[in-house]
Amino acid sequence: MNHIINNLNEITSLSLEFNVKNHITYTTEYFEYSILVFVKKDYENLVVLSNGAVNYEKKSPPVFMRSKWSNDIEGNLIFLDDPTIHNTALSLGWGQGNSKEFSLRIYSEIIKEISKLLKVKGEDTCYYGSSAGGFMSMVLSSMHENSYSIVNNPQTDIKNYHIGHSQPLLELSYGSVDRAYTDYLERVNVVEAFKYSGYVPKVYYMQNQYSFHDLKFHVNPFVKSMKEQELALEKIVFINYFDKERGHTPLDKMPALRSLNLLLSRDIF
Repeated sequence: MNHIINNLNEITSLSLEFNVKNHITYTTEYFEYSILVFVKKDYENLVVLSNGAVNYEKKSPPVFMRSKWSNDIEGNLIFLDDPTIHNTALSLGWGQGNSKEFSLRIYSEIIKEISKLLKVKGEDTCYYGSSAGGFMSMVLSSMHENSYSIVNNPQTDIKNYHIGHSQPLLELSYGSVDRAYTDYLERVNVVEAFKYSGYVPKVYYMQNQYSFHDLKFHVNPFVKSMKEQELALEKIVFINYFDKERGHTPLDKMPALRSLNLLLSRDIF
């Protein structure tokens, strides 16, 4: 079922059907936002899923990664497309939008309105993603008080990812890497996002210890910065696993679903 909205106030009056994919489209001056909502009768929670790298050989935008898992995830679901990469050759956008409009901020407002519609509390809202989707999930959670996130091998600082992906994106969105880190630091670094919002969400941080690039450029700097900023590091729950074959590649479908549903159903640590 398709819904086109002209302003965010229209969301709370939408009639969303159960057990089907409700596609909401919202267009601003700069981007077209696409949201897929899957509502279930038996759940009072909400899981918001963000994209990692998009493979254009398989799908062109809008892309709703893991939407085929809709029946397997224990909760109401929102899938986010990243408008940053529309009409570009980029496969990763980290929800940056551009200097005029931070796409994750727009999505945060949309998600909160959908939460009101579904009567879901902040503490029952989980943000989930891997790699760039993990980055987006932690930043979105920092904007949503009492929410939490579950992430798998995420980036925590965009410029620390492979330069062939990060530099073109930062130049597209902000003109240069330097300008991004001078004027928009809270958008491109997770710890700075936590600090800016004033909220450190609980994060279940699933990390493959055989993804050495992640450890060196994302995990270790993240922990170091959390300590230096005197932020609540105790709210970050590291769940380490060891898989030589997959490296940075996220967990396969079945272990990912088992982990996600387990963490959704239990307050661990």
